[in-house]
Amino acid sequence: MKPVVRIAGVIVSLAAFAFVGRAIYRSLDGLQQQLVSPLFLFAVAGSVVAYAMILQVCGLAWHRLLTAIDYPSLGIGQALAIYGRTQIYKYLPGNVLHMLGRYRLARSAGASNKALAFAQIAELLTILLAAAGISALLARAVLANALQERGINDPTLVNILIVCGIAVLTIGATMIVRQRMAGTGLRAFGAVAVALVFYALFFIGSGLLLAALCKSISSAGGVPELIGIGAAAWLVGFVVPGAPGGLGVRETVLIAGLSIAGLPAAEATAVALGYRFVTTVGDALVAMVIMLLEFKK
Repeated sequence: MKPVVRIAGVIVSLAAFAFVGRAIYRSLDGLQQQLVSPLFLFAVAGSVVAYAMILQVCGLAWHRLLTAIDYPSLGIGQALAIYGRTQIYKYLPGNVLHMLGRYRLARSAGASNKALAFAQIAELLTILLAAAGISALLARAVLANALQERGINDPTLVNILIVCGIAVLTIGATMIVRQRMAGTGLRAFGAVAVALVFYALFFIGSGLLLAALCKSISSAGGVPELIGIGAAAWLVGFVVPGAPGGLGVRETVLIAGLSIAGLPAAEATAVALGYRFVTTVGDALVAMVIMLLEFKK
């Protein structure tokens, strides 16, 4: 199935790039005006620094999962340094090298294979559950509007889709985590719960940055639904195989979701491109600071 999944991922990524390219072309004049707006540029610059700080929440979640198995193999400072340094690797082809790099560096620093395997699986499941839950709860109105535009005007259907999606993800996560956590005790379950809260805070924080970009150029869209759209875009970009950092796929979901939320095409495209700049440069900024500090030691 791996070649089939990989091919499907490539097809989805190419379709996403085509959609984004078409959106840029169709709104080129308005897009240029938005991208040079002083308020928008100020929001982008501030969001880069804020995102770099918010990213540390994910590092804390990963550290909590690690120490649930073989505490105290890594200190918080070590874990944050490893996490921040390897985040930039996700922009390389494959979208998994940041996980492999994190595993290798943490193993060299003294973490056990059991702890790293648990942390990796639990991280994937909790971060997906957090993204799915926030997007379902906060972007419900966007999903309802999207279905309504296609002639499906039934709130019950929307609720069923949301509940079923969260239920399937939760059941799958519980089954896998229980198998992987046999013999680790209640501390591992507590670590998963804490990590889930951390990842939820990450999506809320990064969603607020998306809302700040939106509000710098348009008054359309409520802050809660913008946070939900951001989480949904991250989720779809993450699960599509082979898209480095969700490149193209995330922007497609953002443009579509923001357009449904009421932003004109040019503004939605500008925000999607600005948000990509914020997250990419934010990841790079964290990696550069960590490598600079390590170089000075």
